[in-house]
Amino acid sequence: MRDKYINILIVSYGGKKARSVRVNKRFLKAFLTLSVLIISGLLTFSVITFKQNIQLRSDLARLKEEKESLMFLLAEERRKNQHLERFREKVEELEGKLVTIERFLRKKGIRRVPSGVGGARTKVDLFDIEYVSFLQGEADRFHKYLTRIPLGPPVWGRVTSHYGYRTDPFSGKYEFHEGVDIKAPWGTPVRATAEGKVIFAGWKPGYGKTVIIRHAFGYTTLYGHLSRIKVKRGRWVRSGDIIGYVGSSGRSTGPHVHYEVWRYSRKVNPLKYMYVRW
Repeated sequence: MRDKYINILIVSYGGKKARSVRVNKRFLKAFLTLSVLIISGLLTFSVITFKQNIQLRSDLARLKEEKESLMFLLAEERRKNQHLERFREKVEELEGKLVTIERFLRKKGIRRVPSGVGGARTKVDLFDIEYVSFLQGEADRFHKYLTRIPLGPPVWGRVTSHYGYRTDPFSGKYEFHEGVDIKAPWGTPVRATAEGKVIFAGWKPGYGKTVIIRHAFGYTTLYGHLSRIKVKRGRWVRSGDIIGYVGSSGRSTGPHVHYEVWRYSRKVNPLKYMYVRW
């Protein structure tokens, strides 16, 4: 009977009498075993929960990265779609401009409307590289033609004398004026209105210091009364190149440029080429 129990002596401070408690050994072992199991279970649960928490945080971070990646791809796809739409609009705009330019050139007798442009298609195929290349080639050719035609004024200023009959400021007679006079400050750069070859650069009676340029399609332009000539005969100039400077040389009443346009050796009104109405 004594081996079945164990005495536990409880001693208290302050002079109080000690107490003895007898506990059954089997009960104590069962209690201790149960306590160990409970503590072990709690520790195991805590460890498992901690590991799961770490895994969940890792999965959450990964999902967040995947979400950001998907959002980026979505934004990129939207940007590509917007780019394709803008490209479609630009192609259609280019086609419309080609038609407008062709009509402009056709009125001047330069070339016919090419097949495949304007009305040939109801819808632009973004992936038809051949057609887009065709439009690009046509645009390049139009640009090349336009640079060879004398368009725009040689210098910005007020037109003081137009093409046609007028009263000559020196003789007082009613005579035909074969160009236009453009008033501008002395020394203002005078630019070629189209690319071509300089066939004359020097003094010309009545015109003073003069430059004459031969262009494509039978065009020739003349720039008179210059104060200084910058180009020499035989030189090839591009549209917009400076060929001289405004002056009052020759038979002139003040600083200006006398500008003439010839087509197949026939003088035409320069105003038709100086200002384009859209």
